[in-house]
Amino acid sequence: MVESIDILAWAFWSAGVWDWVISAGAFTAVFLLVVCVFGQPGEVRLSPQRVSAIATGHTDRKTVFENPLLGPVLLILLSLAYRLNFPQAKAFLRRQLVAAGSPNYYIAEEYLALSMLAGLGLAAVLEAGYVLLAGSFSISAAVAGFLLGMGLAIYQITAQATARLETITRQLPYALDLISLAMGAGATFTEAVETIVSEEDNGAINVELRALLAEIELGTTRKTALENLARRVPLESMRNLVASVAQAEQLGTALGDVLHDQASLMRMQRSVRAENKAAIAGVRILVPCLLLVMAVILTIFAPAIIRIIRDGLF
Repeated sequence: MVESIDILAWAFWSAGVWDWVISAGAFTAVFLLVVCVFGQPGEVRLSPQRVSAIATGHTDRKTVFENPLLGPVLLILLSLAYRLNFPQAKAFLRRQLVAAGSPNYYIAEEYLALSMLAGLGLAAVLEAGYVLLAGSFSISAAVAGFLLGMGLAIYQITAQATARLETITRQLPYALDLISLAMGAGATFTEAVETIVSEEDNGAINVELRALLAEIELGTTRKTALENLARRVPLESMRNLVASVAQAEQLGTALGDVLHDQASLMRMQRSVRAENKAAIAGVRILVPCLLLVMAVILTIFAPAIIRIIRDGLF
């Protein structure tokens, strides 16, 4: 009897020790997370574009950061985004935002704060649903909702950037042809680009060409402006175009002919890509066709197979 009491006492004591160990481990993990996050240098600051817009009175650029309800929460998340030491992730977001056309002139830290806000919102929704269904809280549901919300926000900007780059890929050869024709008629490169973008068209290629003209008008050399264009539009065809223009300037080749040749090359490359996609689609469509054939065969011979399995072959 005494031994059984001692065993029970030891079990209760060991359970208490494990509770203390788990609590101490959780506290240590949270403490280290806080130290790692807030130990990074960072400050809450708005992007230069947003500061300039507010200073000049452009109230039409108000975003969710100026929302009276979500603004304070976003400022806290923005502070956290500045302090997070993820340079590669921020560089990736920066490239995607530029390729997407800089929506609302968000910088990487601002969009990271928006992603965290989306994660918190989805985490709250999933946690509320879990509480209603199971009657208890779940850390896994909250963490999964937070990660899923952030992933969806980042996927949205990535998909937007991809769609915009595909649009520029389709429009670029025609724009180069028009610039080449205008230069063949006696216009300079700048005049030819101004003719292309003179129409009130908010297409992706026209927006980038307007930015190119703005840089040239501000005193940037044409080579540097084209290199900046290639950085804003990370396409292989755009990089080849910039390299060809730079080589034409060095060798004294007619720029109009170079642009026409680049447009023809881009069309040829697009045809090759379309043929490759068609060939891949022909191979991929075999899988559902085989599944359909197998389903038909099983439907026809299933009764005979079941009879053979049940009664034997003879």
